[in-house]
Amino acid sequence: MPCVANPDEPLSSGFDALSMARAGEAVGFDHLYRSGAGPITAFARSRGATDPEGACNETFLRAFRSLDTFEGDEDAFRRWTFSICRNLIIDAHRHRARRPAEIQTDPPETQTPGAEEIALLRLGDENVRRILAPLTDEQREVIVLRLVADLSLADTAAIVGRPVSAVKRLQARALKRLQSRILSEEVSP
Repeated sequence: MPCVANPDEPLSSGFDALSMARAGEAVGFDHLYRSGAGPITAFARSRGATDPEGACNETFLRAFRSLDTFEGDEDAFRRWTFSICRNLIIDAHRHRARRPAEIQTDPPETQTPGAEEIALLRLGDENVRRILAPLTDEQREVIVLRLVADLSLADTAAIVGRPVSAVKRLQARALKRLQSRILSEEVSP
């Protein structure tokens, strides 16, 4: 019986999720998805994706379909998935900008979430948007990649297509702006 890896724990020396996924083993795909889905979804949400979970799913679908052409280790795979997600979101923004919004006349056949679930999702989205609102798009992207996705400066620079020095400056400016906003907010009793 194959071992099932906990995505929150580092892989043991005998478990290589990427190799297992390349061999078509479900446990490898499962580990790669579970360990990356949260940060990818948060990144998609911070970049204004209309469906962050859908963007995450599409990201991993594209990554898994192209796994045979991918070269690198799990850290490189993680960077690659952020690049795929970033490109998907950029393409979606371009697509929406070029086409008028479609009006749907027929009700969707999918089950709609309850009011409580919608309220919780909106609350989380609103809090993230409120916290990150004073930042520029570039600063927001860097902060999410560095703090939420826990990527290195070099990895973040590669994903956003900027030199490491530019990423450092964006991060420093963003943190300074966030700090001043937090310090200026009044704490209610």
